[in-house]
Amino acid sequence: MSVLVSASATGAWAWSGLRLEPRPAMSDNGAHVGLPESQRRAEAAALEQVWLSRQWVPDGRAFELRYTNGPHGITGTLLCRAGGTDGASASAAALTLRDALSDSPRHVRAAPIEDADELHGVLVPSAHPPSGLAEVRKRLLWSYLGRRDTDFPLGVAFEPLIPESVSWEPVWEALVRESVATTVSICLEPYAPPDELRSYLTYLAQEYGRLSQPGRPSPVFAQYIPPDPFAVRAAPLYQEALGTLTGRAYRLRISLATPGAVPHHLAGLIAATVSAPYATGAGRPVAQAVAAHEAPYAWGNITGLQHCWLETTYGQDVPQPLGSWERVLADLVDVPQASAVFRFPYEIPGRPPLFAASRRAGPAATPTSGDAPRVPGSRDPHTPTF
Repeated sequence: MSVLVSASATGAWAWSGLRLEPRPAMSDNGAHVGLPESQRRAEAAALEQVWLSRQWVPDGRAFELRYTNGPHGITGTLLCRAGGTDGASASAAALTLRDALSDSPRHVRAAPIEDADELHGVLVPSAHPPSGLAEVRKRLLWSYLGRRDTDFPLGVAFEPLIPESVSWEPVWEALVRESVATTVSICLEPYAPPDELRSYLTYLAQEYGRLSQPGRPSPVFAQYIPPDPFAVRAAPLYQEALGTLTGRAYRLRISLATPGAVPHHLAGLIAATVSAPYATGAGRPVAQAVAAHEAPYAWGNITGLQHCWLETTYGQDVPQPLGSWERVLADLVDVPQASAVFRFPYEIPGRPPLFAASRRAGPAATPTSGDAPRVPGSRDPHTPTF
């Protein structure tokens, strides 16, 4: 069977997957002789963005690009998760989603994973959370506000990613050089912003816009209050979010896992790649290790294609817990931003290959009940229990 299922009295989830490898031949991948590499990369990114736009169906599905290093190069996998009322309907939905995802851009070859043991080995690389877990996140800005004519004393904002068709070859080369098995997990979940989120963004844009201008404490006094410095920085960010995050959007998670030390250098390289770097640092994501007490939940995110909130890791030292809408905004990206992160395998003709040739993996050991993935069973309904 080519799906894994987790069912309960309230519904079911199913997972499936595809093996990925780049098409190196010019006749296959669309690369033409004499075409500059930057143009080849831009064309590949444009095809991937079209593919990604076709997958925007906000029905609870999620899909993930997973890169894992090995002795023969990088193995690329496209995993997916779909839900249903029972195991049969969830399985059918996962297979339908897998078929839709298999219509990949022309520079990628996708083949379904038909063996459940192989699929389980890819989805759950180890039974327990590895010691080296890291996350790449949008940068979170915060500050106590100097103005007292507002309802919230602590200001919070999120810097969007700056999309650009930057080469991922340095990331893949660094992954190949890792001495231990390392997994890079890039997960997207289509998201339709509800009216409540649009209203909240509108309120924040207006409130920070007001605080970014001189104000008066009351009509009685003529002395004006200077603009709040944080509001000056946050107002344009929320104004931009109103235009980019209220249509087609995705919840984004970028995770790294290794049995050794936390791969800070690789996480930092991914952070520098997924958002075009600027001298001021604007738009540069942050890379950080997962807090030890949140490791089981972070591992559950990877093994279940989830977006379970990690308060300490994702909070980025904000002195108070984020609200429900701030948690959504911390993960949310539009299609161009998502496309800059969700990059398929791509090889330049004439370069040394980085990806392992496609071949069927050997059967993985069937996990016993004692080796079941240690992931939270009550925090999120997406957690696999297969």
